[in-house]
Amino acid sequence: MERTPSTPYSRVGGLAALGGSVLMVGSMFMPWVDTAGGGSLDYWHLAGVDGVQPDTKTYVLSLALMLLLVVWCALYFTLHTHETRSVWAFGSLAGAMIMYGTDLLISEDLPASSLAVGEVVAAVGLFLVAAGSITALAANIPEPVPVRHRTGKASL
Repeated sequence: MERTPSTPYSRVGGLAALGGSVLMVGSMFMPWVDTAGGGSLDYWHLAGVDGVQPDTKTYVLSLALMLLLVVWCALYFTLHTHETRSVWAFGSLAGAMIMYGTDLLISEDLPASSLAVGEVVAAVGLFLVAAGSITALAANIPEPVPVRHRTGKASL
């Protein structure tokens, strides 16, 4: 595979995805749930909440995937071909969609009035990962080589 330079749009897409994944990890340290006693819990301590306990496997998957997405999004800047960048973009988009699904599954059993700022920051981060992945994918699809048609007489 030949090395191809990245375009400004693909770098912006990669940076947006990386920024979104960093926002998601940052949201893990912000309050996600306001407790009845007036306190709040961050994402690391959600396993003790009654609404999250039935979804423990999903919670563990989302923890691992959230951290993996940062590494995956940082990887974009080491890739040098259209093909590997396209694979990266599909992978990060798939990871963002899985994260969104796990987030919905985890937070569906929590009271709507108890959700805190960490949930919003994670949603913005997921949106940035998805938008950055799509932008990087669109910018890294190589243009087709124009085909020249022969003009003149046809040979017999």
